[in-house]
Amino acid sequence: MFEKFIKIVRSPIESTSVKEVRKDLVVLIIMDGLGIHPDPLGNAVLQARTPFLDVAWSKGFSTLIHASGVHVGLPELENGNSEVGHLNIGSGQVVYQSLPRINDAIKNGTFHENPIIAEAIKKVKSGSGTGSRMHLMGVLSDGGVHGHIEHLFALLQICKDFEIDPVVHVFLDGRDTGLTTGYGYVEKLLKKFQDLGIGRIGSVSGRFYAMDRDKRWERTQMAYDAIRGTSKKVATDPLDAIKKAYADGENDQIFTPLTIVDMEGNPLGAVQDGDVALFYNFREDRARQLTKAFVMEDFPNIEKEKELRDLMFVTMTGYEDGLPTKVVFPPKKIEESLARAISNKGLKQLHISETEKYMHVTYFFNGGIEEPHAGEDFFNIPSPRVFDYSETPEMSAGVIRDEVIYRINRNKDFDYSFIIMNFANPDMLGHTGNLEQTIKANEFIDECVRDVATATLKADGCAIIIADHGNCETMINREDGTINTYHTNNPVPFILLSRMSQITHQPGDNIMKLGTGRDVPVSGLLADVAPTVLSVLGIETPDSMTGLDLLGVMG
Repeated sequence: MFEKFIKIVRSPIESTSVKEVRKDLVVLIIMDGLGIHPDPLGNAVLQARTPFLDVAWSKGFSTLIHASGVHVGLPELENGNSEVGHLNIGSGQVVYQSLPRINDAIKNGTFHENPIIAEAIKKVKSGSGTGSRMHLMGVLSDGGVHGHIEHLFALLQICKDFEIDPVVHVFLDGRDTGLTTGYGYVEKLLKKFQDLGIGRIGSVSGRFYAMDRDKRWERTQMAYDAIRGTSKKVATDPLDAIKKAYADGENDQIFTPLTIVDMEGNPLGAVQDGDVALFYNFREDRARQLTKAFVMEDFPNIEKEKELRDLMFVTMTGYEDGLPTKVVFPPKKIEESLARAISNKGLKQLHISETEKYMHVTYFFNGGIEEPHAGEDFFNIPSPRVFDYSETPEMSAGVIRDEVIYRINRNKDFDYSFIIMNFANPDMLGHTGNLEQTIKANEFIDECVRDVATATLKADGCAIIIADHGNCETMINREDGTINTYHTNNPVPFILLSRMSQITHQPGDNIMKLGTGRDVPVSGLLADVAPTVLSVLGIETPDSMTGLDLLGVMG
């Protein structure tokens, strides 16, 4: 982080030229995972040719906004992520997240007294005579995006206190942490087992399989089989298995699921009838598919030898309305949101992305609301079915662009007042660790944003260009030179365009690279985006929105 980003300016100022912006159509363009950092090392933003974004940054109403840590309801300096980002953007307020909520409960002791955990303990203890067992499953890392190793350790301590010997089903990370840090996390877990005198590993899976959210059910099937003890791939020692996988070219994220067995080939801890399974991930989107595999009877997407009977399935947070699970921390719904405020005015809106970010522009953006509001269209474009997005750096961005432009050009028929769209490329390519292909992705996104913004301005609308968190601006760790595949706590751009002159490069214009060239402090938060959109549309901001209208804080 560079020093000028530490200060945040929050005092509204009078700026007549900015205050005049008033449009009947706002298109919010989210470049997912595109943060700002001044160092070009491993920086797929600075190294990419982005002529449109450079002009828009230089001539539009632009600033930098916070997208991480306490500014989005996470612990201080915690990296931002897509779920949190879209939740803050759509709600217009800093939303207290599950991670600090759970951390606080562990710290103050209420976690150990949670009634759902107590119910799970009671079931295991009462069923001990028939072999009832506690299973703990989730991502094994301190990335803090989907789950946290300290939450697992707190659960292990509870098991110790109640003399329960649990089985842990490990999901290696490799995305919100280093590519091959999983070995070290498993070592920590085994050391914790040794210290407590309880615990064993029942299976190991890469998050690519166990935490798929793209309806690639064949991936979920492999993780399910490993946990159920029916996987064709087995190992007797998890550390040896991980070491061998690294030697074979795998990393944590794509680690092939396997069951841990004894020397006779018997599973050490398969989930069985009458057991308790506690999924300790707190982020819902990548936990839904595997949860459904366990709790939905006659589920057509997963092949099962037989249905599990009398299984108590517990989730750390609410993954989806209607799932037959017990929830440790029920979700806190956001009653007021940007989408609801627009709908309440009888206006129409479109939420569009490809599958990788569909949940974010719908469920998360709408404050955890599953169903669309009146006048709200959801549009999901399938993501490419490839093993690694570095194979297709364009992903489905071109299809998204074309669909949005089609609807803008025919808005007399669609009558949209607001469109939110997400380009997933900067984030998803950033996670691959492939700098060259991520640069290509960003250059393609520059073209897509140009085309959408141009169509918007020609339709006398307003285009707002932002990101939800950082990622692809730091693809090499500046401390040790290793590949970085996870999110950052860097700020993100905010650009508001309301007239064609702001995207037209004239002779003599001082054009600066996106995010550079001005010694400006960070002027806002993601929570400021919704009030700004409402201001442009001429809609009163709901009282629940604590964000500021950025039209009044940019000079």
